[in-house]
Amino acid sequence: MTFTYKQTKIHFISLGEGEPVILLHGFLENSSMWTRLQEELSKTHKVYALDLPGHGETEAIGYIHTMEDYAALVLAFAEDQKLETFSLVGHSMGGYVALALAELASDKIKKLILLNSSSLADSEVKQKERNRAIGMIQKYPEAFIRMAVKHLFLPKDQKRLSAEIDTAILEAKKCSQQGIINTLNGMRERKDRTKVLTNISSKSLIILGKEDKVIDFEKTKAIAEEAGIELEILPGGHMSYIEHPDLLLKTVQEFLSS
Repeated sequence: MTFTYKQTKIHFISLGEGEPVILLHGFLENSSMWTRLQEELSKTHKVYALDLPGHGETEAIGYIHTMEDYAALVLAFAEDQKLETFSLVGHSMGGYVALALAELASDKIKKLILLNSSSLADSEVKQKERNRAIGMIQKYPEAFIRMAVKHLFLPKDQKRLSAEIDTAILEAKKCSQQGIINTLNGMRERKDRTKVLTNISSKSLIILGKEDKVIDFEKTKAIAEEAGIELEILPGGHMSYIEHPDLLLKTVQEFLSS
């Protein structure tokens, strides 16, 4: 299915009936990452999974995809679907988008789950890495995608999850070169939204992988503990939905039904 936003068709998948939940994928991912979780949650909820611009079947928009741009799109989508309130689950970059939306319209959000994500802005080191990535995607797009996706998985899981990694690489190749550049720019420029997260601490859950090397695990854990935000630490790294899908499903179901 699609809905139109800024003259662009935004692809989405809708399943189930009940209270609405919107699933937001990460960088180089798309709505397909949520297939199993969406199917299970749809037994009790109306579950939407979107392809954000530059990902999956949705074309890039303009020259930068800021987290605010993505958030405005998700809010427009919710209005198009006539959702007065909804819960959000955001993986990695999807969590950055969810927090930008919380800043825009926290009253619309019933519950918020940050999965392998953080409220922190990019460090200077991370910003420089984004710039190098933009240079690489311009010169060696296929090599960049393969390397970037593999980097999301722990070295010890490369063999065990080789088929899943190959699938993730194939899905990442659906991203346009411009879409990747736009999104890298947007993530590099995003601001710290720890105060936003703290303000909605009572309805938030952070799910972290104990060995996650993509986000700042210790700082994010400390933010959750200081603000009294519910925190669940799973084994594994940054790709909890692939590494430990059953544990993740149980965690998400329990929080949404609490």
